[in-house]
Amino acid sequence: MNKDLPKWLQIGLVILLSAVVLLVLLSRDRLDAYGTYLRQKSPEINVNLAELSAAMDEAAVKKHFAGTALSCVAQPAGDALGDRVCYASIDKADGDAALMLAAFFRNGRLAHVMVQTPWWVHQSWHRRLTAQFGQPVKAGLVSRSGGPLVRWSLPDGYVESNRDRSFNPLNWNVVLWTGKTGQPPGP
Repeated sequence: MNKDLPKWLQIGLVILLSAVVLLVLLSRDRLDAYGTYLRQKSPEINVNLAELSAAMDEAAVKKHFAGTALSCVAQPAGDALGDRVCYASIDKADGDAALMLAAFFRNGRLAHVMVQTPWWVHQSWHRRLTAQFGQPVKAGLVSRSGGPLVRWSLPDGYVESNRDRSFNPLNWNVVLWTGKTGQPPGP
């Protein structure tokens, strides 16, 4: 390190560099999503959360997200989100930056729709969801190390999201629609 720099600046730079390295190492599993977002042009979608329904099947979801090439695969047995998932990288959802769209099915019907959004658009999503669906209610915690969740009720389900933005700018936020269970099969 340059010996002409004041000692306090040298220590500060070492601490800053160490923090950046630690942040990257702790977020390796998320770097691929950001890499795809930065390297590839992906579709822009409108999620239309209020139009989602637990009665939708895979064909209806593909129609709902027309123009998005969803890849669909079976989920491991016992997966809490569903037994099948259709997913795609996306650049924007409802006008804001987004990383990934995933629709989860249970017994052939839509169970969840997840949009992963980058750290920097968390507040924009929160404001938009509040404007569309009113004030959210507290809905629990993401995990022991995660923050609180908030929930908005919709006619055929509810939407949950992190209340607060992560301290780690590489962590993404999740907007998760969950359908009401027990819906009769759709047409």
